[in-house]
Amino acid sequence: MIPPDRVEASVGHRSTWLELCRPEDFRPVELPSAVALGRLRGAALERARRLWTEVGRGFWSERVEWPAARWRSHLDAASTWFGAATADGAEIGFFELVCDGGEVKLEGFGLLPGWRGRGLGGGLLSAATRQAFALGARRIWLHTATDDHPHALPNYRARGYRVFREEALAHPLPGAGET
Repeated sequence: MIPPDRVEASVGHRSTWLELCRPEDFRPVELPSAVALGRLRGAALERARRLWTEVGRGFWSERVEWPAARWRSHLDAASTWFGAATADGAEIGFFELVCDGGEVKLEGFGLLPGWRGRGLGGGLLSAATRQAFALGARRIWLHTATDDHPHALPNYRARGYRVFREEALAHPLPGAGET
């Protein structure tokens, strides 16, 4: 693990891998009671695709070319848990967990642009982390980069995730990380 004082945000574009292995290291915050979470399956592939695309616009470009059949099979896989968050009926964001034995990867996570900056990210990450532990995770891990939202890395660290790998980002997205 890289000590926090050795990880420098000012070194340019970076890729960072984080993990949370012990429930006692988890520092959750609560979502407001108006926020509801629901799992999306293959029948809701258009909703999942829209959330993935809109949340990730400017931060990631994976899955742009995925056809409907791939989305459907991915969402219906027993190893995938795609959680959609709503507030008073309005979509606000999502998280996606992919299970592999006792390891759960936080594959995607974020808020729609109109919901950023409202203090909801910590609660949504806490909900994702709780769900991962409920799925039997002994290790939850994720990858982020300077291409992601500027609050991503501080949020992960604040919830107890620790850096286990970091490297220069070879091909950052143009304009990424700017909001």
